[in-house]
Amino acid sequence: MEVLKDIRILDMSRFISGPYCAQILADMGAEVIRIENVGGSDDRFLGPFSPGEESMGVMIYNRNKKGITLNIRTDKGKELFKRLVEKSDVVLDNFTAGYLVSLGLGYEDLRKVKPDIVWASITAYGQTGPYASKGAFDQIIQGMSGMMHVAGFPGDPPIKAGVSLTDYGAALYTALGIVLALRHRDKTGEGQMIDVSLFDTAISFMETIIPEYMVNRQVRPKIGNRRPFSAPTDTYKAKDGYVSVSISTEGLWRRFTRLIGREDLTNDPRFRGNDNRTTNQQYLNNVAAAWMADKTVEEALRLLDDAHIPCGTIQTITEVVQDPQVREREMIVGLDHPGSGTVPLPGIVMKMSKTPGQIRTPAPKPGQDNEEVFGKILGLSLDEVAKLREEKVV
Repeated sequence: MEVLKDIRILDMSRFISGPYCAQILADMGAEVIRIENVGGSDDRFLGPFSPGEESMGVMIYNRNKKGITLNIRTDKGKELFKRLVEKSDVVLDNFTAGYLVSLGLGYEDLRKVKPDIVWASITAYGQTGPYASKGAFDQIIQGMSGMMHVAGFPGDPPIKAGVSLTDYGAALYTALGIVLALRHRDKTGEGQMIDVSLFDTAISFMETIIPEYMVNRQVRPKIGNRRPFSAPTDTYKAKDGYVSVSISTEGLWRRFTRLIGREDLTNDPRFRGNDNRTTNQQYLNNVAAAWMADKTVEEALRLLDDAHIPCGTIQTITEVVQDPQVREREMIVGLDHPGSGTVPLPGIVMKMSKTPGQIRTPAPKPGQDNEEVFGKILGLSLDEVAKLREEKVV
């Protein structure tokens, strides 16, 4: 059973946040129609590219979708878009705030067309506030939110996470928001606007860093791979690589001291409780580092696992794709893309026992489904679609 099979979503987004949000819902059965500019959206021209010269990002984030092209800056394009809205449940975009309003296609305009429409918009800073009209990408938001201020090692220049963290987070919030809004519509018949921003997402990801400053007047420093309130918790050098270890409870502390043969430290008042261990973090890191130094990664992981202590190595990408856990959980799934061969895609994260979702179809080419969508949904003839193509409306 595809739990969202009766839901139609118009996906006007590009790059990561919006497309990934819509992909999650498409995996669960929603009919997602990707609307691109005539000739293709901007994300099609951003690498890396497959051997078939397609954007890998587009292939990853747009599986299970239908694809149409539509010039919403033309009068005919606006009219066609409104007709599609009439027959849809959700509209998703990640344009800069105000852009669609300037075209007469904002939420207030389209709720007149379909009062119960759910409209989800992902922007850099949100629909309100002094930054609302500003555009930004993940790197900028990581800097603006303070994430880059606390990332890295002492003395290092600002550094962002290795992936687009706020894009993925905003996508997840928006997918959740859409499902909640559809639930509300089921109960009341009302649609609504969902306003999600990368900046708000980043602020929500800041753990206790902001209250640490506002309440305790403490600015968290850069601490590398350590954690601020548990010790020993860090990444330690073994003979042939690195191992991450996290000791954050009294039970783990007792097991760790027993493992390393330092029961003399177990009940030492200097290390009783996380607060005391954090105060003496450098000493404990030296103890842990000394224990790790003469062991291989394999030896250390075996000993730590046997002691039921959370640990892991720092895997290369080569090791990740060969990881038996990744394979068992089907987190890399090959899907055939015409012209590019089999492309590995991220699997479905939510393992649902009754409605598991499915990866069915590859990302569509620009306008691949124009005839089907405009024909079956809006009732246009093939000749009418051809004429719109000649006029560069679709």
